[in-house]
Amino acid sequence: MSGASSNCSLLCRLINDSLHQYTEPEAVDSLTKEKEKDILIALSKLLKQIQLWTPKLDAYSHNGKEVESASKSECSHSQPEDHHCFAKILAHLIVLLTLESQYVQHLAGNVLGFISEFVATSKSDWGGFINLLCVCLELAITNALSDPSAPSSSEAEDCNSDSLKFEDVIKPRLKNANWCTVAGIIRVLRNILKYLKREDDDQLLEVYLNCVDSGLSNVHWDLFDEVHVGQNGGTQKRFCADALFLRNISGLQEPSIIFLGNFLQLLCSLVYESNFLEAAGGCIDKHPICNKIINFVPKVLNWCLSKEGEYVDTCISQYFRHKLLSPPPLPPPGLSRTVVFNK
Repeated sequence: MSGASSNCSLLCRLINDSLHQYTEPEAVDSLTKEKEKDILIALSKLLKQIQLWTPKLDAYSHNGKEVESASKSECSHSQPEDHHCFAKILAHLIVLLTLESQYVQHLAGNVLGFISEFVATSKSDWGGFINLLCVCLELAITNALSDPSAPSSSEAEDCNSDSLKFEDVIKPRLKNANWCTVAGIIRVLRNILKYLKREDDDQLLEVYLNCVDSGLSNVHWDLFDEVHVGQNGGTQKRFCADALFLRNISGLQEPSIIFLGNFLQLLCSLVYESNFLEAAGGCIDKHPICNKIINFVPKVLNWCLSKEGEYVDTCISQYFRHKLLSPPPLPPPGLSRTVVFNK
């Protein structure tokens, strides 16, 4: 077993020991205040331990060949040992994003973000981890659309047995997924993008963009025409991690609104980071994800602002405008992001 896989196995055991009693199917059927408190304590301890471990990772961290191999791994072909660990890790944490507690959702999302940093630092299969996280996003969206019978694109088009086995494991964990769950996964993906921005690692960023691009391609976007802001509010559960920020703004606790706001923000960040990657490398060809996002934006804005002929609430409009704030300017070609932001 390589040093990277050994680190991944160590993390997997830590998460299993910390969370298994709270994430088994019978344990998540009902959430009491006492159980919520216990889960929050367990997540807090887990997060602190991962934060302690990550800076101390030394296996292969200075081996250029190993770094290049790990960071360029194809997002659909994980290392077998790492894939098994990632599947178990995500099975434990994704189910916590379906619980009716904004505090548990928020903290579980933060733990997933720090796990991604651990994976990147340990030179484990970075692409494999991001790919499985995108599979979780796809399956959560399918459940939130109340169309669990719809085959996933990866199921219909991708013959990768590892991905199909993972879907079999994760689907039962997402049976209670709603738009809050989807919004939570999107927040994790955006926090990972923030981490990559700080690290200024073009190889990790390129793998991330490729995996997210593939993941977005697998979502049944045609089903989203049925989703409109202000609709189905009575049937959606109102337990989103962003609810604390939005609780005093009329109408903004609608789960689909929070999902669409987070999704818009992620799309903007993806365009900026892909453009930065091109500018830094002096490349004139846009990443394929840019074209996909260009096609998404009109649809997303329609989903955001559509309200069955009624005018859009001013607060809701301002919320989406906030999510569309312009990023800082791109650097000249070949100039490092570190140089630009540390002048």
